[in-house]
Amino acid sequence: MPDQTAELKAFALGAATAAAPLSPEFREEQLSRNTLFFGEEGMSKIRKSTVIVVGLGGVGSHCAHLVARSGVERLILVDFDQVTLSSTNRHATATLRDVGTPKVTAVKRFLAQVCPNCEVFDLNEMFTKDSASRLLDKFGKIDFVVDAIDDLPTKAFLIKSCVDRNIQFLSSMGAACKADPTRMHIGDIRSATKDPLSTKLRWHLRKLKVDIDNPLIKILYSSEKVTARLAPLTAEQQAEPKEFGTVDNMRLRVLPVLGTMPAIMGQAIASYVLCELGEKPFSPLSAERLGKSVRHRMLQHIKGREEKTKKEIVEGTAPEGAVSGVEVDTDDIEYMMCQVWRNRCMISGDRLGSGLELVKWDVCKPASVSNLVLMSGKGWTKFQKVGGKEGIRKEMPDVAKEIEKRLAAVVEP
Repeated sequence: MPDQTAELKAFALGAATAAAPLSPEFREEQLSRNTLFFGEEGMSKIRKSTVIVVGLGGVGSHCAHLVARSGVERLILVDFDQVTLSSTNRHATATLRDVGTPKVTAVKRFLAQVCPNCEVFDLNEMFTKDSASRLLDKFGKIDFVVDAIDDLPTKAFLIKSCVDRNIQFLSSMGAACKADPTRMHIGDIRSATKDPLSTKLRWHLRKLKVDIDNPLIKILYSSEKVTARLAPLTAEQQAEPKEFGTVDNMRLRVLPVLGTMPAIMGQAIASYVLCELGEKPFSPLSAERLGKSVRHRMLQHIKGREEKTKKEIVEGTAPEGAVSGVEVDTDDIEYMMCQVWRNRCMISGDRLGSGLELVKWDVCKPASVSNLVLMSGKGWTKFQKVGGKEGIRKEMPDVAKEIEKRLAAVVEP
């Protein structure tokens, strides 16, 4: 038999040099570990996906790198900026030879050597209101957008553009002035804490009349308290600010950045993107934690309702097919609140502090982690008024679909 290892090495070296696509056999071997994780069907969906990454600095370059390396075969990179010497402390692919080169070009050139089967479009331009339609609409169906932009007005408009088009996306908040990787969270923008960028972004989104409670809006942020500040301007920068700015009206002063943090954030985003595309989603842990008293109270309420149902079954007054039973404990309560429902009522949009309760979705099943939905008083009232899950399916089909998607993904104890 021929030496396949030697053959593969020789072929891969030639492919990398010529940027020639790998053969199907070698491509399958390259992605074999990911295929074991996602399965054939999930991996196929990842490979057929189109992903846009806007902003190819520290966060965006690491995300683009791992998304392409992990199997996405159509990648659109958008950034107007060039590689600088100071950015090589955090950029995923840039070398000293790339200084002065457009960031998108540096990433594309690197990816050609690692995953030549990925079709990469390097767009060396700024995402603006004028270019939004062209960049988001010219490539056909977009499966995911990654927002790794630094400028707040531009970031807000990209989010609005994705919401208007119903494109799934994840927006990165600030990596600057942060150092603790254990305080990273993926969630909605309202729940972000100790993150100045998300606070300002909420204001910009409201100004654009974007509903910040839209379930499509997902962000990655750090709840670590910021201690560092913007670096002061030099005398030369104060005298001639236009000579130092890359683009008019964009921030000139710089923030301290620990090079590891953009990498961690970019790779966290890549994990989220891949799991969504491969239909193996995870439920990010919310920043908020539940106290023991809250968990105990909610469990007692569930038990009380199930005792009532049991009594109604005996009396013959319960809904047809109703069953009674509690299959959860206080640890399950926290798991459902924080990870499955992220402290938010799907029906009303109300959050933690609004009298939330875990309510059975299907009365014909016991109270278990795969059958309890977080509802506020207002949401629960509507749930009962429309006739339970069938009424929600009819009146709020998108909400019902999301609820059942999360219930199906629940990890049973």
